Amino acid sequence: MESFVVVISGLLANLTLQSALVLVLAFLTTYWLLGAGSRQKNLPPGPRGLPLLGNLLSFRPSHLLSNLAAWRQQYGDVFCVRIANKLVVVLNGHKAIRDALVKQPEVFSDRPSVSNGHYKDEGIAMARYGEDWKVKRRLGLTALRQFGMGKRSLEGKIAEEARSMCAVLAEKNGTATEISLLLSNGVSNVICVMSFGERFEYNDMEFQRLMRLISGISGNAGSSIATSIPFLRKLPFFRKELEKVKRNNKELVDFVKAKIKEHKETFDPADIRDIIDVYLMETQYQTPDDADRTITEIGMVSTIRGLFMAGADTTSTTLKWGLLYLARHLEVQRKLQEEIDREFGASPPTYSQRGKLPYTEATILEIQRIRPIAPLSLPHTTSAATVLRGFDIPANTLVIPNLWSTMMDPEMTPDPETFNPDRFLDEDGRLVRPEWLIPFSMGRRQCLCEQLAKMELFIFLATLLQHFTFKLPDGAPAPSMAGSLGVVLAPKAYQTCAVPRDD
Repeated sequence: MESFVVVISGLLANLTLQSALVLVLAFLTTYWLLGAGSRQKNLPPGPRGLPLLGNLLSFRPSHLLSNLAAWRQQYGDVFCVRIANKLVVVLNGHKAIRDALVKQPEVFSDRPSVSNGHYKDEGIAMARYGEDWKVKRRLGLTALRQFGMGKRSLEGKIAEEARSMCAVLAEKNGTATEISLLLSNGVSNVICVMSFGERFEYNDMEFQRLMRLISGISGNAGSSIATSIPFLRKLPFFRKELEKVKRNNKELVDFVKAKIKEHKETFDPADIRDIIDVYLMETQYQTPDDADRTITEIGMVSTIRGLFMAGADTTSTTLKWGLLYLARHLEVQRKLQEEIDREFGASPPTYSQRGKLPYTEATILEIQRIRPIAPLSLPHTTSAATVLRGFDIPANTLVIPNLWSTMMDPEMTPDPETFNPDRFLDEDGRLVRPEWLIPFSMGRRQCLCEQLAKMELFIFLATLLQHFTFKLPDGAPAPSMAGSLGVVLAPKAYQTCAVPRDD
C-alpha cells in the first residue's frame, strides 16, 4: 500500500491539476470499492459510507434520528458507522446501552477529547474519565446537595421562581405569547441562586445576555459533532459553527469569571453562600501538587458553565415541550388540573408531597419519553479495546448511546408518537417507572443534575397548571412537533395563550 501511494505521488507531480484531481478521485473510489480500508472482521455491522466522508452526510440533524432508527432495523442494536475517519459505535435499546455503560463502566465511561476553541474544558460533564473526574464529580455532588438537591430550602426557591413566572404570565391576560424565554429565565434563576447566591429580574439586560449565550451553545448542531472529531474542525461549515460556539463560550466564561472574582473579594470560610464558595473553600485546602489534579479556576468555571447547560437549558426545554403537548391535548391538561385541585386546592404544590399526584408525575415521564432532551446523550469513548455482544470494539472508539431508541421503541411503548401519560400508571392508578425510561442516561456518566431537574419539572409544571390553562392561539397553524436537534432536542418557536383559571 505505501509503495503504491509513492508511485501515485510521483505521477501527480507530472500531471495538470485537472488530471491530478481525476486520478485522485479514481484512486479513492477504487480504494473504497475494493475494500482496502474495509472493516475489521469482527466490528459491528453497519452501513457503508463514502470515501473520506464515511457516513457524515447521514448525520444531518433533520434526518439523523430517523436514519439511526432505519439502521437499527437493518443492522441490530449495536452497529458502527464512520464519520470522516472516525469509527463510531451506536448503541440502541435499553439492554445494549446497559451492557456497555453499566456492565463495562471502566471501558465505556470516557469522553472524547473536546476542543471548543477557547479553553480546555475541565468541567464534570466532558472531563476525561479517571481519578481527576471522580474527584470533581464528588465535589460537584457535595455542592449540589449543600445548596440544592434534596433540600427544603431549594424547594422554596423553585416555588418562589414559579410564582414569579405566574406573575409575568398573568400580565399577558391570555394573549398569545412566545413562552420560551420566560421558562428559560425561571429555570436558570434557580441555577443562579445555587451558583451565585442571587437571582435576576427577568428584564435584567445581563441576565438576558446570559440566556442568549446558553441558547446559542445548546442549539448549535454542527458543533456538537465537530468538537469530538478533529478532522471535521478543519471543514468550512463545521469551522464556522465552532466559531459561533467559541464566541458564545468566551462570553459565558467571562460572565462566570466575573462572578468568581466578586466571590473571592467577599469570601468568608465561616459563611459559605453558594456553589462558588464551596469550590473556593475546596481550593483553600489544596497543596500546590493537588491544584493541578483537582480544582482549578478553569475547572470551576467549566463546572458552573456545565450546571447551566445540564441543569437549566435541558429543564426549560422539557417544560417547553410539555406545555406544547398539553396545549395540543386539553383532555390531559384537564385531568392534571383536576388532580392538582383535588389534592392541593389553592395551596402551592410541593415536591415532598408529589406522591399525591401520580397522574402529574406520569405526564412528566411521558413528556421526557416522547421528546427526550438529549436523545443521543453525550458522546462516550472507549478507554480500552473490549468485546460487546460478541463484537470487537477498539480503544478510542466514539460511542453514541441512542436514548431515543429506548423511549420511542414500539416494542416497549406501543404507538410511541402518541402522547399518553396513562402508559406510566398501573390498573390502580399508581405510578410505574419502567427500567427502559432513561432520559438522564445511565451508568457512571449519568446526568449530575437529575434530582434537581425532577424537582424543578414537578414544581414548575404543577404551579403553572394550577393557575393557567394553556391553549394554542385560535386560527394559528399547528406548531411543528419535529423539533430542532442541536446539543438538545428543542421545539421550534411557538406561541401559546396562558388563560388565567377562575379562583
